[in-house]
Amino acid sequence: MKTIVKERIIKKSREYLYNKWTTKEGLNSFFSADNLVEIFPGGKYEIYFTKDLSVKNRGSEKCKVLSFIPNRVFSFTWNVPPQFKELRESEKFTWVVIEFIKADNNTLVRLSNIGYPEDEAWESVFKYFDKAWEMVMNSLVKSCD
Repeated sequence: MKTIVKERIIKKSREYLYNKWTTKEGLNSFFSADNLVEIFPGGKYEIYFTKDLSVKNRGSEKCKVLSFIPNRVFSFTWNVPPQFKELRESEKFTWVVIEFIKADNNTLVRLSNIGYPEDEAWESVFKYFDKAWEMVMNSLVKSCD
């Protein structure tokens, strides 16, 4: 299995950054146009990139919270973008682990997107998310300035 890892050191507390990933307001500040988050194992973790309800696949529908330790780690399932129709409809998910690691007066945020099969069909999705997670992490940093 292949993994994407992105890290940023941010001059904010672990609690502040954890709330960015686990609250409606926090997610909307850097990642989503809207979202539905239920922070309990099996709860919804749906990130919407448009508020237009007529759009069938607005984002991470059917994604779920896997686990969390407040202010330390948070994990959730992650689906395939709609442009990869066949894989999206297969309802196969990868998973994302966000770690919040104290680093002096800063926090190291480590995003690991895990579970990409060593399969040619998944290579384009892997490349897509390698770029997309880079943009998400840059947006997170910018939202903290």
